[in-house]
Amino acid sequence: MNITSVSVDVFSFPSRRAVDSAGHAHPGEEKPVRMAMLRIACDDGSEGFSFGPPELIRPHIIESFVKKVLIGQNPINREKIWQELAHWQRGSASQFTDRALALVEQALWDLAGRALKLPVHKLLGGYRDKVLAYGSTMCGDDLPGGLSTPDEYGQFAEKLVQRGYKGIKLHTWMPPISFAPNPRMDVQACAAVREAVGPDIALMLDGYHWYSRTDALFIGRQLQKLDFAWFEEPMMEDSAESYAWLAANLDIPVLGPESIAGKYHSRASWVTNKACDILRAGVAGVGGIGPCLKVAHLAEA
Repeated sequence: MNITSVSVDVFSFPSRRAVDSAGHAHPGEEKPVRMAMLRIACDDGSEGFSFGPPELIRPHIIESFVKKVLIGQNPINREKIWQELAHWQRGSASQFTDRALALVEQALWDLAGRALKLPVHKLLGGYRDKVLAYGSTMCGDDLPGGLSTPDEYGQFAEKLVQRGYKGIKLHTWMPPISFAPNPRMDVQACAAVREAVGPDIALMLDGYHWYSRTDALFIGRQLQKLDFAWFEEPMMEDSAESYAWLAANLDIPVLGPESIAGKYHSRASWVTNKACDILRAGVAGVGGIGPCLKVAHLAEA
């Protein structure tokens, strides 16, 4: 089994997800959205797929970096391929990103799963067949009937509980909303949700990096009183020292990092510096499923 081709197909689908000037998602008018499908094919007919923004895996990236490593390789050698691609990143002058690397690696996992007729979680070792999902709000807005007031957050949380969710994560108001960030209003929204859902629903707040150290400390102490489960990405993640200071001064678990570069290496630094209580890793952000598993093992250890 050897890789013979790597290709990308771009397609469109209807979406009502709107993104503001700061990158925050809100409900919007339906419009077509472009998506890319990466396909890796082998000489025995095996194929693997992954999906992502077309900009990440544009033709130049596929031709200049991905194909040069993948063609002729055994797709089961994912770690070998990943390491070779990771080295190519330096020479790409940051054009071949971790998120593009993750798409390639996900397609290799998909190929293996399809070839062996097993879901990827079984290939990783297998532990459970289902996990609890928590409900998540979009960012706060200033739209009538949206998430423009603390009470509306409470009302939305009640709907999530009615649908069976046992946990809810809040994203409150952020720029370009004119009054954001507003720590006291954010705390009011958190309090309204706790009052609406009662003591038995797990609640979390994602600060999306907008708070200063003093604001994050104030909010974290209020969340402790409201019995929140964790406080996620409250500040910019450039300073692990600031996160270590915050974690040391709060009882509520601090969760991070979300968006810093460095794959699993940067997460190791956060553990060493005691910069968070719960270690976060997204498949796209750390370069793939395998690197994400390394972060999980790091946290477990």
